[in-house]
Amino acid sequence: MSLAFIFGTNLLNYDPRGVAEFHAANPVMQRVYERVGEWTGLDEDLLLRRREDDDPDPEARSRHGSVALAAAMVGIHDVLGEQGIHPGAVGGLSLGSMVSSCLAGVLPRQALFELLMRMDHVGPQDPDGRAEGVAVAFLPVDQEEELLVEPKRDGVWLAGDFGTHPTGTFRILLLSGYREALEQLAAETTVGSVQVQEANTVAVHTPLRAPVRDSIARVTAGVALADPVLPLCSCLEPRTLTTAAEVADMFSRNAVETIRIDAMSGEMRRHKTRLGLVLGPSLPRGWIDFPFPVVHVESPADLPGVMAGIFEHGVVLPPRRVR
Repeated sequence: MSLAFIFGTNLLNYDPRGVAEFHAANPVMQRVYERVGEWTGLDEDLLLRRREDDDPDPEARSRHGSVALAAAMVGIHDVLGEQGIHPGAVGGLSLGSMVSSCLAGVLPRQALFELLMRMDHVGPQDPDGRAEGVAVAFLPVDQEEELLVEPKRDGVWLAGDFGTHPTGTFRILLLSGYREALEQLAAETTVGSVQVQEANTVAVHTPLRAPVRDSIARVTAGVALADPVLPLCSCLEPRTLTTAAEVADMFSRNAVETIRIDAMSGEMRRHKTRLGLVLGPSLPRGWIDFPFPVVHVESPADLPGVMAGIFEHGVVLPPRRVR
């Protein structure tokens, strides 16, 4: 009869409008942003507004975007906590796995945001090398993704498996790799659809991000990590992480490996989750077939739905175990 907090990632379009409403209405969230500004040197204006064109450097854009979304998720976590709403289990995808680990007591908040500022997000890219990108694939439920990705198709990897759509009619995959290979795949796909995302120029969650993996490992080695005090569900395989070493391994692996939402949500189900709360604008609404009901908490207007879901599904709220 547990409540799970789910932390997504910034792979898809990030809309901070609801986060700004939370910030304006809640002193507890304002305090989060004040501290994040102290730790990172980034001002609240940058963190609360979508500023994609401010910096042409993809590394800086990705770093600032990650800090902004992490601050949003931590802030909403605190808004819920102020109302006595605490998770019985946590988990996240990519960036969300780091945030959930922090809120499970693995590392202090300051260490999380300093890690996000110090680690590579994109890594070195050859300006004369092959252009990279990502694509979203919508496939019939019976189609095997092995035909679309390495080693069957050169230059395309399965970056994310978002499972079956709630209608049960198609699957949603994130493909990543070289843009030319993705565009060729999109042109050749006749069953389902492959849509190359024009704004994304980094092949996330592929072996091409090996320098990012190595950077995370180096930075994490200097952080004093602790064992989680909450069930912390991995997004890489159906597994609950119980030691600091396992979490450190996940941090670096998720830069180069497929993230799988069914692995994480299935593990949450094993922990008797009755309701999941998706914190922040970190996952698209209505796309994912979770094995339990979910409520997206992206703006203050979503809070009544949280309380209604807790009562409707008989969730027993645990005491606060970590902050």
